[in-house]
Amino acid sequence: MLRIMAAVLCLAAPRPGAAPGAAGDDAVKNGDFKQGGSSWDIPAPNEEQECAVVDLDGAKAVRLRRKKEGAQAGIVQFNLKLKPQTLYRLSVTGRGDAPGHVSLCPQSSKDPEFLKLYKAWAVSSAPLAPSPGPATESLVFDSGLGPDSAFLKLGLDGTAPGSYFVSAVALTELGPSLPAPDELVIAHIGDSITITSYLPFSQRVDSQLDLRIRKAFPALKTRQVNLGADGEWASELFETRRYEKAIRGQNQRIDIAIVRYGGNDSRKYSAKEFKRHLGVLCDALQKDYPAVQIVLGDGPFMFKSDDVNRQYAAYWQAERDLAAERKYPLADVYKRFEKAASVAVYRAENDMHPGVQGVALCADALFAALEPLLKARSK
Repeated sequence: MLRIMAAVLCLAAPRPGAAPGAAGDDAVKNGDFKQGGSSWDIPAPNEEQECAVVDLDGAKAVRLRRKKEGAQAGIVQFNLKLKPQTLYRLSVTGRGDAPGHVSLCPQSSKDPEFLKLYKAWAVSSAPLAPSPGPATESLVFDSGLGPDSAFLKLGLDGTAPGSYFVSAVALTELGPSLPAPDELVIAHIGDSITITSYLPFSQRVDSQLDLRIRKAFPALKTRQVNLGADGEWASELFETRRYEKAIRGQNQRIDIAIVRYGGNDSRKYSAKEFKRHLGVLCDALQKDYPAVQIVLGDGPFMFKSDDVNRQYAAYWQAERDLAAERKYPLADVYKRFEKAASVAVYRAENDMHPGVQGVALCADALFAALEPLLKARSK
């Protein structure tokens, strides 16, 4: 089954022994396209696509145009240099009659496996919604310990003919990524229902949850990190070493971990085995982040689909049981979807993945589970 990280960031002081970064430095070259196609790998136009720098409202922009159904249209900038343990903000401003797409792909010269295990196609990639006027999406990215470079892809999403204009793209340095003592780091770990990679960064559950936390606890400094990945199951996180490299190796501190698996696990092993693997993950988080508070979440109820609900019932129950046994807060997503009783909360008909309204329901369920923890921390 299948990060705008809307976060309040409190930047920590430079780490002892580390050279302080110059906040505001941009790793992207010619991100406003004033120098034409300089620094970008732009394919030659053909009968299927055309990518070119054009004039747009008195400034420059790159037009990504698909002429034929299913054609690829995109540009790439390679060799963006990354500093270790540094926060960056990726931002893209554009408009168009077709959806665009942005993907930031971090790499490590010392670890060729990192890009694959990080799963950038889910974690740091997103569609850019069609818009008649300029719209901006952004993502807060922690370089962690592994990556020392990245490449950046801009393109068209979907398959239909159309155009998207990118007028500005930047990867701006914010400062060291070590969280401040009074900053709360909330990590989301799970599958496609957690990451919803088919939605823009601003519509994902980390962004929506952050809006609720900021409204209820305006003085609380938080950072949301969405580490979910499409198609992942709980044991795969360890079998592939993604936990080691993309979670523990990238995040210096996690204060609250929200764990939501089960959908893909149902096709890999029994509900009993799923519960055991979920426990292994919780044990690893508590070992690596001793002060972490863990929140578990079940999955969506599927409206008018009894067969689907029966297929996943034992797995959602396994999460509820583990939460009860270990006294973890439970985000009951299932009940929220069941109460809504509407196909409008899903990505599409006969697709249990949450759409924009469904993600809002997930954020409501998560906030309800987190609220007692946040109240205790805000005193």
